[in-house]
Amino acid sequence: MIRSSLLLLALGAFASVFGQNAEPCSPVGGKPSLERLFEQELVYPAVALEAGIKGEVVIATELDQNGNVTALKVGRPLSPECDKEALRLLKMVLWKPGLVGADCSGKDHYISVPFEPGKYKRWLKARHAQEGEVFKLPTDSSNAVWSSKQVDTHVTPVIPNGMAGLPKYLSQELRYPPEAFRISLDGTVQVEFVVEPSGSLSNMHVLQEVGGGCNEEAMRLMYRIPWHPAVRNGQRVRSSMQVSIRFDLPKERH
Repeated sequence: MIRSSLLLLALGAFASVFGQNAEPCSPVGGKPSLERLFEQELVYPAVALEAGIKGEVVIATELDQNGNVTALKVGRPLSPECDKEALRLLKMVLWKPGLVGADCSGKDHYISVPFEPGKYKRWLKARHAQEGEVFKLPTDSSNAVWSSKQVDTHVTPVIPNGMAGLPKYLSQELRYPPEAFRISLDGTVQVEFVVEPSGSLSNMHVLQEVGGGCNEEAMRLMYRIPWHPAVRNGQRVRSSMQVSIRFDLPKERH
């Protein structure tokens, strides 16, 4: 009964993070961004996987009044190894400050990290391969996110012609959303994200919206591209990136 009550409390608090107007602060990109982070970055501890340990670790995040993380603690444990991995993942989450006047401090914000063997195996198969000399470099352990001006080598999309080839790649791969086409909606979607040392993208969110499915299509395009991470002082680092994707209405075929 105590375990069930704790689970309901944790999940209730977790749901409140994503509820409309329920919390002054929330993870950047919301629940979809969190799920993508788990899919791309979670490393299932071998000892837990072999022992058949599965379930969820609930992490309580403490924030200051500006939405900066001040402490992470395990609210509901699963195993020492899984708890440690869940804490590692949550250190990668950026938080969006609340509205003016909102105070993010004084309460715990709960997030559940899933450990499911079957799902994990599917995630591994879907991840981009880490190919290139850059992945032989050590990883920065500070967890800091650097801007393009602060790194020695910029992030690079693993596509023909790299960054210079990105506009052409996006125009070729873009699928115009049916709803946007139906209501003659066009415009530019601007997304921001973090390129992790692994080459995966995290904390993705839309800075400039269009709607009609264009926001979702812009994020789909970015997620499907493999990336080489930025390098600073001989280490692979986390680096922020912004990309604008133009949606021009295609000509109707007669």
